[in-house]
Order: sequence, then structure tokens, then C-alpha cells
Amino acid sequence: MAPIRNAAVIFAEVPTGYPEADKHLKYVTDRTIDIDTVDTQGGVVTKNLIISIDPYMRGRMRPPGTPSYISLFELGKPLVNFFVGKVVKSDNDKYKVDQIVNGFGGYEEYTIHPKAQAEVLRILTDEELKLGLPLTTWVGAVGMPGQTAFYGFYHIGEPKKGDTIFITGASGAVGQIVGQLGELINENNRS
Repeated sequence: MAPIRNAAVIFAEVPTGYPEADKHLKYVTDRTIDIDTVDTQGGVVTKNLIISIDPYMRGRMRPPGTPSYISLFELGKPLVNFFVGKVVKSDNDKYKVDQIVNGFGGYEEYTIHPKAQAEVLRILTDEELKLGLPLTTWVGAVGMPGQTAFYGFYHIGEPKKGDTIFITGASGAVGQIVGQLGELINENNRS
């Protein structure tokens, strides 16, 4: 196969305020990838189908060396976030071509996941795919925001029917789901 386009959103400059398109983030279409010959270093190549845009990403747009709980975006490279993709090349026995996976992927049409990165990709099972949920659900309600909300709400908060539930971050991705979980707990206690 000849090289094909691999357009991407590149982190071009560290913003001091709100990120601006074409200054801090640049959409480039001149990148290519040759899926047949690319070296995956024992990993996989995915065609990226869905990628999440989350508020926490602004915190990853800091100068190199800034202490953070998560890796910073690299200047000159595609943004990275939670994604759903289809395996289009595999040099790893764990993955087969055409499997649907989720985890971290680039803001690009195709991402090369070397072995260490590939090993943490999650394969969506046939049973999960047969549920008929939109693929966007896997980066939202049943992805990181949903899992964070579920475990925080039920395993840390341990709510009981009738409890008053106060959510300080209800406008964010996780908080919105916590609000829905709170509604489920108290659905029969409305006055």
C-alpha cells in the first residue's frame, strides 16, 4: 500500500490563556503513514474512529518539565486523549486486524501504538459491541468519565437511598454522570 494521509491536530505552542486554533493547536494534512511498512515496535496501528475532548486537556498544555499528575502534551506532536479505534495492523499476538479497541490515541487519523502502549489498549468484546451502544459511549459514560463517576460515587461516597447528594463539579464530564447516578438512587424519593 502506498503512503496515505494521516492528518492530525498538533500541539504547536504553549498557551498562556485560552488555546487558539492555528496558533497553539494546528490542524495539519501533510502527514502520511505507510501502514504496510511502518515499524510498530511490537505494537499496533489503529484507525482512530472517535476521540474525546475533555476539559482536563488544558492542564496538559503546559511548558515541558511542569509537574503534573498526567503527561504533558509534546510540542510538535499530536494531542493524545481517550479514543476508540480499529486495529489496521498488528505486530502483537494480543491484537487482530479489525478489532475495536479503546484507550489513549492521538488526535490523528492513524496512531502507531508501540508495544508498551498497545499492551494497555482495551479490546471491546463482541458482547460489548452487540449492545449497540454508540462508540462515543466508550469515551464518555462507560469510558473514563463514567468509570470515575461510578467508582467514586458508589465505592467512596457509598450513598444510600434518601441521602442528599451534593456535587461540586456537576458541570464536568464526571460530575454530570454522578448527577445521573444520584437521580437513580433517589428516583422514588422526589417530593
